[in-house]
Amino acid sequence: LPPRKVIGQVLSTLKSEDIPYTAALTAVRPSRVARDVAMVTGGLGRQLLQRTVAPPAINAPVSYNDTAPRILFWAQNFSVAYREHWEDLTSRTFGVQDLNLTGSSWNDSIFTLANRFYRLSARYWFTLENLEIHSNGSVAYFNASQVTGPSIYSFHCEHVSSENEDGNLLVPDTQPSLWQMTFRDFQIQAFNVTGEQFSYASNCAGFFSPGIWMGLLTSLFMLFIFTYGLHMILSLKTMDRFDDHKGPTITLTQIV
Repeated sequence: LPPRKVIGQVLSTLKSEDIPYTAALTAVRPSRVARDVAMVTGGLGRQLLQRTVAPPAINAPVSYNDTAPRILFWAQNFSVAYREHWEDLTSRTFGVQDLNLTGSSWNDSIFTLANRFYRLSARYWFTLENLEIHSNGSVAYFNASQVTGPSIYSFHCEHVSSENEDGNLLVPDTQPSLWQMTFRDFQIQAFNVTGEQFSYASNCAGFFSPGIWMGLLTSLFMLFIFTYGLHMILSLKTMDRFDDHKGPTITLTQIV
């Protein structure tokens, strides 16, 4: 009998006798061709089918050029707030062909990013001096000197914001400030730019996070306890003389 009839007879018998069952049906090959196959394991084995989802579009970074690309700037989200009213400027900044960069300039030492040589590290480091918001003839300044790194790298940070909960890397010159600014997945490079690709990123996250410090301090404390205990055990001394009931009694003389 064909396999389908055999399976049908078995299922009919189980159903007629009201026997609960769990069936796992397999086949040597699929009965139809799958159009959207996300993953196939084992050739003629099982197939995991799912609808193909296109990855989200990633806009190109803002690039300032004179004779060559000089400044690269990108963020996954760029938002500005005035009097607690937030405005998302991401779509108006990145991926825009006719973005207005009037007033932008570049040289090999100073932009809004300053490039300085530090003798201790024997290399040049850049520092983002400040960020400015120009609106209706007024200017709001933000100190951004914590955005810094070696000049041969780009700078990347998950959050560059004037809000305390996001690290407060941007500090308004006037307190309290009517303006707020937030960048998410921020990256910038203004020196040693090659093409329109960022160099290796110097990340704002410190190497020693609070969790690492807690682990180190706990480990050092446990090591101290272990070392002290081992020292006490090694300091124990056994008696070199023992009382012999056949010999003279051991007399301990107290020395005053």
